[in-house]
Amino acid sequence: MTRKTEQYTCVEPEFFKSRLDKFLCHKRPDYSRAYLQMLIDERNVKINGKVIDKSSYLLKENDVIDVTFTEKAEYDLTPHQVDFEVVDLQDDFVIISKPAGLTVHQSDNNKDEITLVNGLLYQFKEMSKVFPGDFRPGIVHRLDKDTSGLMIVARNFKAQASLCDMFKNRLTKKTYLAVVQGKAPKEGSINYDIGRHPTERHKMSHLGIDGRDALTMYKTLRQYKDSSLVAARIITGRTHQIRVHFAAIGHGLIGDKVYGYNSQLIQRQALHSWNLEFDYKGKIYKYRKPVPADIHKLLNALKIK
Repeated sequence: MTRKTEQYTCVEPEFFKSRLDKFLCHKRPDYSRAYLQMLIDERNVKINGKVIDKSSYLLKENDVIDVTFTEKAEYDLTPHQVDFEVVDLQDDFVIISKPAGLTVHQSDNNKDEITLVNGLLYQFKEMSKVFPGDFRPGIVHRLDKDTSGLMIVARNFKAQASLCDMFKNRLTKKTYLAVVQGKAPKEGSINYDIGRHPTERHKMSHLGIDGRDALTMYKTLRQYKDSSLVAARIITGRTHQIRVHFAAIGHGLIGDKVYGYNSQLIQRQALHSWNLEFDYKGKIYKYRKPVPADIHKLLNALKIK
């Protein structure tokens, strides 16, 4: 992947105490705000030599900003009919339930794959005009391809910035249901940093490179003969967080071929985005989505083991 670094200095008075992403949009109007936010989120931006991963960072006079740009790949944004459920539709956002097996958006590794983004552009045709050329239109957080359940998608730029900040500032309550190997403790917390695996670059690890703080709170809802159903609330939102954290404490997810335990009872990791709560413009929104058929079938099988 091609990478280049550019340096800017905040000397324009109108950008003192301005958001970092707004300043970068001014400097590089050829890139979408979502792309620039992604660079910030993925720790490609330094201010005065320190990595900054919050788009909402407020600049000060003479701040020196170093931005490492990754290659701007071309992605297929052709609208396609895709199977996902619309749970709630608001003026500024939509709540969807993503099925397992559906990737949220394309990347350099899956440029030919039909994704949730293609489905959003098909179902909400105005998004192409609201987010022209943006390969992640409205996306403010992600679920792994084989994780099912609730997601928020923004419907305009202002909402996208606000919702991204809400996630980065840990103002959402995201609770997942997971089926893990072994009898997990009744409740607890897992507080291991998560970074890229030192030798297997497609994996994350609690012993990884450049680890970032990660906190998972959990409660065991039911124990079976040799497995447990847990409700896991992620305080941070690191890549593969729940899967890595439970593997780290010896209770990897059932069906997880990368970090956990392969199973004949389910063809993907038993992980579902179950509950979502947040405050948006002074109103509390709460959503809950029961587990889909494959996890329901798994739980029924475990009851009789």
